[in-house]
Amino acid sequence: MYLTFIDILLATSIVQSLALAAFLLLPANIGLLSNRLLLVTVISFAAGLSEIFLYGSGLAVKHPNLAYLGTLLGLLQAGTLFLYAKSLMYRNFRLRKEHAVHTLLFWVVSAIFLVEYYLQPTEIKLQILLQRDHPGVLTSPLLAVAIHLVFLGYLYATIRSINRFGVNLRQIFSNIENKQLAWLRSLLIGYSVVWTVSMLYCLSAHVSKSGASTAWVVAIGAVTGFVFINYLWVNALRQPIIFSGLSAEESDLLTIGEEPNAAPYSDKAFIDRLELYMVEAKPWLHSNLTVEQLARKLEIQPRELSRAINQGLGQNFFEFVSGYRVEESKRRLSDVTNTDSILQIMYESGFNSKSVFNTAFRKSTGSTPSQYRAR
Repeated sequence: MYLTFIDILLATSIVQSLALAAFLLLPANIGLLSNRLLLVTVISFAAGLSEIFLYGSGLAVKHPNLAYLGTLLGLLQAGTLFLYAKSLMYRNFRLRKEHAVHTLLFWVVSAIFLVEYYLQPTEIKLQILLQRDHPGVLTSPLLAVAIHLVFLGYLYATIRSINRFGVNLRQIFSNIENKQLAWLRSLLIGYSVVWTVSMLYCLSAHVSKSGASTAWVVAIGAVTGFVFINYLWVNALRQPIIFSGLSAEESDLLTIGEEPNAAPYSDKAFIDRLELYMVEAKPWLHSNLTVEQLARKLEIQPRELSRAINQGLGQNFFEFVSGYRVEESKRRLSDVTNTDSILQIMYESGFNSKSVFNTAFRKSTGSTPSQYRAR
C-alpha cells in the first residue's frame, strides 16, 4: 500500500496521541482527575484521526467492519473536553452520575450507525462507504450537520465557561497570568473553526462530490490533528503545575453578591481601615497577592473582605489592587530623576505581566506608560 505524506502525518499524530495516553497512564499522572479526563479525550481524538486515516488511505473499503468506529469513539471528545476544562478550573471537581449525560451524543449516534450500517450486509456496507461524502459520516447530510452542531455547541459552552472563569479569577487574585486557561481557550477556538469548516464541507459535498475535495478534507484533518496533539503535549501536562484550580474556599468567594435579599454593605469604618492599610503597608507590591493573604493580614475572613471590596467599593479584587499599582507606576514615571526602565517600574509597582500592566495603565490614564512618561 502506498502512503502519501498526509497519511504519514496522520499516522504520526495517532502515534503521538497514543504516546500521550500511555504517559497519562503512569502512576504519577493517573491520580489526577484532569489527567484521567484528558486520557479519554486523547484516546477518542486518536480514534477520530484513525477514521480519517482509514478513509484517506482506502483501508476502510478493505475492512468495512472497522469503518466508523473511530468516528463514534471520537464523539466522546465533546463531553470530555467540557469536563476536562471544569477539572482544571476547580480543584474539588468530581465526576457525578449526572455527568453521564455528556456521553449522550456517543450513544445516540452509535444506535443510528448500528441500525443504518453495522447490521447491514457487507455489500450494503461497501455501497455506503463508496457513496459517503465525508470521513466518518453516513450519506445523510442531516445527520452530518446534527453531529457537527452538537459538537460545536459543546465547544462553545466550554469556551464560554473558560471566559466566565477568567472573570471570576479577578475576585480572588491580583495576578491572573497563567490562571485563565488561555491556552485551552485558543485550542478550542481553533478546533471550533475546523469543525465549522468541516460542517460547511459536508453540506457542499452533498451537492457536488469532488475527489479533490476529499483529498483536501483529509489534508485538513491531518494538519489539525498534528497541531492539536502537539499543542496538548506542550500545555496540558504543565497546567496542574502552573495552576491546580480553585480550592473549595476560593470557589466559595465567587458567590459574593449572589445571596438573595442581601443587605447593602454599610461598614464604612472597615473600608477606611482597608484603604489606610493599603496606603501604609503597600501589600500590593507583592505581585502574587491574593484576597486570602490580604484578609489574613487584616485579621478578617476572606469572604468578608471580598464583600467589602465588591459591594463597598464596587470593584473586584483584581481591579482594587491594580488601582494602587497603577498609581505607584504613575508616581515613578512622573519622577524626572527616575531613570529606571518602564519594565523595571512595572515590576517595582507590583505587576509581573507586561500585557496586564499596559491594559490597566491605559484604562486608567488613556495613554501607554511610555506616552505618560514623555508628557
